[in-house]
Amino acid sequence: MKFRTKLILLFVVMSLVTNGMLFVINSWQAGKMLRDQIAATALSIAATASAVIDGDLHGTLNDPTDQAGEAYRGLETKLRKIRDANRRDDVQIKFVYTLMPSPKDKDTIIFGVDAEEEGPDKSLLGDIYKQKDDPRAKPTRFDINQVQPVFVEDQWGTWLTANSPIRSSTGDSVGVVGVDIDAKRVIEELNTLRTLGFFALLLSIVLAIGLAVYFSVQLARPLRKLRDAVVAIGNGKLETRLDTSTGDEFAEVALAVNEMAEGLQQRDVFKGTLVRYMSGQLADKIISSGKMPDLKGERRKITVLFADVRGFTSLSEKLAPEDLFSLLNDYFDKMIDEICKNHGMLNKFMGDGLMAVFGALNEDLYQEENAIKAALGMRNVLEGMRERFQAERQVDLKIGIGINTGIALVGNIGSNQRMEFTAIGDTVNLGSRLESATKELGTDIIVSEYTYVAARTKFQFRPLGQIAIRGRENPVTAYAVEG
Repeated sequence: MKFRTKLILLFVVMSLVTNGMLFVINSWQAGKMLRDQIAATALSIAATASAVIDGDLHGTLNDPTDQAGEAYRGLETKLRKIRDANRRDDVQIKFVYTLMPSPKDKDTIIFGVDAEEEGPDKSLLGDIYKQKDDPRAKPTRFDINQVQPVFVEDQWGTWLTANSPIRSSTGDSVGVVGVDIDAKRVIEELNTLRTLGFFALLLSIVLAIGLAVYFSVQLARPLRKLRDAVVAIGNGKLETRLDTSTGDEFAEVALAVNEMAEGLQQRDVFKGTLVRYMSGQLADKIISSGKMPDLKGERRKITVLFADVRGFTSLSEKLAPEDLFSLLNDYFDKMIDEICKNHGMLNKFMGDGLMAVFGALNEDLYQEENAIKAALGMRNVLEGMRERFQAERQVDLKIGIGINTGIALVGNIGSNQRMEFTAIGDTVNLGSRLESATKELGTDIIVSEYTYVAARTKFQFRPLGQIAIRGRENPVTAYAVEG
């Protein structure tokens, strides 16, 4: 994603978050204030009405036929007067009525007296009160003053309902007076506020996009130059430099990039020289550490690989020294590629032979497999080289490889004037002896039983049994790698 797009998104998100929060808070506060004001008015009217209702008289209403009686008519007249007295522009009272538990089922709420005139909106005595299911709404109670915390929807519309208990002369609750205030106007006012807030939010987004486009254009130019320079340096053009004459923060960044390029240029020259005399892995570790290596060693599990050219003495007799050097350099170049490709580290050259170590610098859980893969790769590469050497120099090039796994002392050895990173110990000696044994056993790759155990499921091996190793009292179990 480009910087300009990110900047636009940043401005838009900031605008959405800040103005959106204000929009939500203002809407919530306005809605709460309106609801609280209406709730207080509704509850006051309900409490006044319940105080003038004769609870004993209301308690005589038990059957729908009682609606034609004097008790019902008297109560209806009182509720109607209360309703009409409180109907005004600022209080949209719609219904005033009483509710009571059903004589047949206490869990069912029925209408008692309704102040409405005869018509479709009037509830009759005994009609079941059906409140729409809403997890936020409170169930109607007959013992306390109550205002619903949310607008309640029923079969007549959406209301804010307040209830106040009707009590008999003994103090028992025989029902409640219900007051419904039409929520339509409240909802319309809230929707108007939300609409205005929404348009304000849209306007802030448009302004944010305009500001983002303007600033992104101003900032994109030096960033583009900086990006091009970094890309060029990343592609190896370490001579790339940036203009630092602007005197702003971008100039400081440009100066840092120039210093980085110069440092990389020096480091590249240094590393290029260093890797010609030691392993690339070791060179990287020395450079990244930023300090001189210490003369110390540590015990570590490693896998060593020894490889040696067969019949080198006869090759030396057949070839001129210059041709012999050229052949060895060509041979070592291909062999080292296979070692490095499989996470190995070239430790040293020994005339026509080499020693490689796996797991010496970094923990390698698959060092045995990697060493055998490297050996097989060396075998395959050598097959292609043999044909060319036979055609160009009339020599047949063969190698022997010995691999062993075990604990060795790994580290720097020598003096402060001249040191060498290497591995020493019986593990290394056995790997060298196994390479020598390839001559007598007529095979090109031999591994010890320690290496075999870790890699036996990954390659094809041929048991060689126990073989005598020069310098060791006990024979060693060895295996030839077939493929």
